Amino acid sequence: MSYRKMIDDLKREEKGSFTIEATMLFPILLILVLCFIFFSLVIYEKVTSQYQANAIASAMAYSWNNSSADVSTGEFSMTEHTTMNGDGLYWRLTGNNFLDKFGLGGIVPGNDLVSAKTSRINGYDATIEFHNNFLIPEVEVKISRSLALPASVANIFGISEIEAVASHPISEPAEVIRTTDFAIYGTEKLMEYAQHIQKFISKGK
Repeated sequence: MSYRKMIDDLKREEKGSFTIEATMLFPILLILVLCFIFFSLVIYEKVTSQYQANAIASAMAYSWNNSSADVSTGEFSMTEHTTMNGDGLYWRLTGNNFLDKFGLGGIVPGNDLVSAKTSRINGYDATIEFHNNFLIPEVEVKISRSLALPASVANIFGISEIEAVASHPISEPAEVIRTTDFAIYGTEKLMEYAQHIQKFISKGK
């Protein structure tokens, strides 16, 4: 049997073709499966980090009116009221970074109350920032996590760290109602005094 005939017979022979094809396809399928698994891990880390950032921002905004309040429930004891725990009655003016906007942050003691409130979060590698936007102040939370992936896989995805950012406005319904009532009351009194002044001026004429 000549060498050429052996080659021709081998080309026509179908035995072992499945093994060869499987040997070629298996590494490709394995790589695809591993990529899918690593991609799922990245998505999982992103989703959990974003959820935690949202939960922390919401909890901080909910309990922002008292530096001694429990972050999860907002509870505080009777001896930890804002007038007793050092926050002060006018903490929204002196301890809420309000005076910093006018360059007067260092004048009034206790303006570092924001750091006392943001430090209540333990167990999370989170950065918490407070933005006093006058009308709608908000809390911003950033969480960064390093992905436990091989360097080669991290290079494929082009990412080695997951970052989640969430913000939540600080709403105080009781304070809004109180401020609104005070504004209405003050306006009525000003109008009343204005009428008395106008009558006094008219009499003088």
